[in-house]
Amino acid sequence: MLGQAGGLAISVLALGFAAALVAQPSVRMRLRGLLRWQGLPAALALGAILLLGAALRFTGIRFGLPYLDHPDEWATAEPALRMLKTADFAPDSFTYPSLTTYMQLGIAAIHFLAGVGGGLYTTVADVAPEQFYPWGRAFTALLGTLALGLTYALGAQLYGRAAGLIAALLLAVYPLAAGDAHYITTDTPAMFWTLLAFVAIVRLVCGSSSPVLCSLFSVLAGLLVGLAVSTKYNVAVLVLPLVVGISLAVYDQKQSRSDSQHTSWPIALGLFGCIAGFTLGTPFWLPRLPQLLNDLAAIVVHYRFSGHAGAEADLPILAYWEGMLANGALLAWLFLVALALAFVRRSRADLLVLAFVVPSLLQLASVRVVFLRNLVPVLPFLCLLAGVLVVRVGTALAAWAEQRTTNKEHTNENYTPPTTNRRPRTAFVPLLITALVVAQPLAIAAHDELLRSRPTTRLLATEWVAANVPPGALLWMENNTLTLPSQYRVRGGEPVTTNPPAWYREQGFGYLVVDRDARVRQQDATQLDAFGEPLVSFAANGERHGPAYTIYTTGTDIAADARTPSGATLGQGALVLDGYRHPGIVAPGGTLSLALYWRVERELPQDYTLFVHLVDAAGSKLAQRDTPPLDGARPTSSWQPGELLRDNPDLFIPETTPPGSYTLLIGMYDPASFASINDTGPVQIGTVVVERPR
Repeated sequence: MLGQAGGLAISVLALGFAAALVAQPSVRMRLRGLLRWQGLPAALALGAILLLGAALRFTGIRFGLPYLDHPDEWATAEPALRMLKTADFAPDSFTYPSLTTYMQLGIAAIHFLAGVGGGLYTTVADVAPEQFYPWGRAFTALLGTLALGLTYALGAQLYGRAAGLIAALLLAVYPLAAGDAHYITTDTPAMFWTLLAFVAIVRLVCGSSSPVLCSLFSVLAGLLVGLAVSTKYNVAVLVLPLVVGISLAVYDQKQSRSDSQHTSWPIALGLFGCIAGFTLGTPFWLPRLPQLLNDLAAIVVHYRFSGHAGAEADLPILAYWEGMLANGALLAWLFLVALALAFVRRSRADLLVLAFVVPSLLQLASVRVVFLRNLVPVLPFLCLLAGVLVVRVGTALAAWAEQRTTNKEHTNENYTPPTTNRRPRTAFVPLLITALVVAQPLAIAAHDELLRSRPTTRLLATEWVAANVPPGALLWMENNTLTLPSQYRVRGGEPVTTNPPAWYREQGFGYLVVDRDARVRQQDATQLDAFGEPLVSFAANGERHGPAYTIYTTGTDIAADARTPSGATLGQGALVLDGYRHPGIVAPGGTLSLALYWRVERELPQDYTLFVHLVDAAGSKLAQRDTPPLDGARPTSSWQPGELLRDNPDLFIPETTPPGSYTLLIGMYDPASFASINDTGPVQIGTVVVERPR
């Protein structure tokens, strides 16, 4: 209650301070000047675009967590956390350059300090990935949002404010750009740094009025190009527009000054800046040059020769085109026409943009592996060209409509001209074209963001298991399905159809978790019919993201399991070995399948450790295993009277074990004191014959 009152008081004080500030004559004068500022409409429009872009990038920032549905997200985030905890800033590999990882390292440090202030952490070793990932993702989303502002700034410099605003809007709603900004990956940072470098290149062309300024801007632009390459290798084609920009700047100087310099010197400075920038972002590249070259070679081999299952195309450029159509068909065609018209216009601005776009597209078209996210750094420039086309077409249509109206006035004596100004109405033509182009991408991006804000099928399946499957249960999990807490015993990895249903019941599995989408891909979904009706299913159905998961129950009844009776007691009768089961024969180097059935008579005061020993006639141990019962999923202190529990402490038999007949002993002990709780010594549970297969 006191906190709410304090918050209200702070709000009242803030409003009072704002009112007092506005009451100052100088402030009122500045506000009136702001309202008369000609750039205010563009600034307001840009602000609205930034808000829209931020909404499409930040809303679903926790998408899928703690699972990582993006296959490459860990490659940037995990090294950053390792560096935070070890102060070893050398990268594990150069598959990606280092700048994005170092930026995420800074975010991880800020997250740690905020966590300390919030009582979450005490040392950097406490930083948990699941807590850090929303922070790292938010930073990527921030870079993606700032890229919209840079797109506007670049467009305003090259083609005018209107084209810049339209380009920023197109990029804001483009589904690929909005979606990629949700992950700790390199593509969105590469887009941000590419735009920043390009702004510097344009400034070099437009503002180098003297040789000194040209040299300074050449180094600065080169430095930013190097930093951009230090986020993603394929934006190294930025060197081409850098060289073009320097050449244009020097040419302009030669036209206006007698003391202009030779082109080679600024180009050399620009290339020096590139190397310096790359070294700033990836400082270990030179000391580890062989590793860098090997990793680059591996990337080339992967993309051009070995391929990537599920991401290959015979005609990569067509695959990228299909991906762009899926992100907005009308906008994709607008990109294509705008790119073609840029070749026709051949203005300076077009020359700079094409110097980056064309080599980038040729680069993507030259490799067999297709990842649509590799288009992200190129998207702002396609949006710029599209923005120019929209402005020019809209202006031409508006002029045509204006001319037609004027002709009508002159030819029709009875025509009464409108009393209102026609210019505001004709100015809406580019806006109408923009709205038409933006409609589909915006709808797709908004729908994607809605789905990201909902739990994925994997999260729903995980929550269902936690709510409905008892702790200690044994589950078979197919590969890449669920990650469960330690209270469950998990086996598997292979497809569930690897074994018949009876095998799972015999081994004590209670539940089977299946990735049904993988079944469909492998064309063996019909094999699941042998497992009966699923207990529960989770499918996307257009309402959320994630594969289709199906959970089956084996119908295992522990009480009905066949077993050899025992009756041995532990803990002064608190625990009874109701029975056991094993095949009685095993090969050296094999694993003895073992099932123990425990009946709980009274609560156990603490957690105990189970031992399994294979001994010879002299009592010498040939194989042993010490483990918490139920793999620690349910400590013995949580066992309740009346429960019947099945444990599967399978025993590995060393390859060196000589063939023969041996005795199997089990029991429990206090792991702190090693004191046994067996009431009558180690419990003998039969004979095991070790023999080599014939």
